[in-house]
Amino acid sequence: MISIPHRTVVASLFVSGALLVGVSTFTLKPAAQGSTREFTITGDQFAFKPLRIEVQKDDLVKITFTAKDIAHSFTIDQYRIAKRAAAGQTVVFEFRADQVGTHRFYCNLTTDERCRRMEGELIVH
Repeated sequence: MISIPHRTVVASLFVSGALLVGVSTFTLKPAAQGSTREFTITGDQFAFKPLRIEVQKDDLVKITFTAKDIAHSFTIDQYRIAKRAAAGQTVVFEFRADQVGTHRFYCNLTTDERCRRMEGELIVH
């Protein structure tokens, strides 16, 4: 049987404990995700309601879009979103708001000239 000095055992345990504490200190935590934000937006009489929605960067944005009178679309170029709803139809979709700034949303349909003037703002802080 091999005899190991008491000091060596204590020193080894101390170093092992320090390494474990050090490793746990440097463990990567997942990046914080934003909140889920839900909005109901209508397209009616050639206008969006509401005209403006505001969220924080990295929020998960859930849109419930309804075209009331005729077909309309909800389009945001920066997020490559173009959702069409027929008259009386509702579409639901989600996206991550990962681009800070003011982004225009609009109707891209050409059913009526007034569709081109339908617009609102998504503001990501």
